Amino acid sequence: MRFFCSLTFAGLAVTSVMAQVPFFGAPQNLTQVVPGENVLISVFQGDTNSQFEDVGIALGISQCFNNACPGTETGLGDVFYNGPFVPTFVGTNRYQNYTVTIPSFLEAGDLAQVTASLFVLTGAAAFPTLETIYIALEVV
Repeated sequence: MRFFCSLTFAGLAVTSVMAQVPFFGAPQNLTQVVPGENVLISVFQGDTNSQFEDVGIALGISQCFNNACPGTETGLGDVFYNGPFVPTFVGTNRYQNYTVTIPSFLEAGDLAQVTASLFVLTGAAAFPTLETIYIALEVV
């Protein structure tokens, strides 16, 4: 019986987390960027029926070599922003915009990876959740 209750709780926790998976609204994957220019990054988080509290977000960028991006295993890279996530509602989603400068160390002709990590407390028990997403940008 305890095992079944544990599985049920784990299933509910996973379901509540999956309902609020973040995503990038902008820029689109493989958008062309130039080092030194400002780019708008929009991070969306889907609405959920669960109780949750946004704790914070970190945004970073890293160089991809030979057009192969590392995913999230190597960390955020050069951090653009580290602080509160205070989203605004639009329809059933919540979002926040960040204007960042593309670093000059990125090499033209290759890709760069933008990574966002959101920390959220979910449910009545304040279950800690870290969601990490990324996209690739083309450096020109």
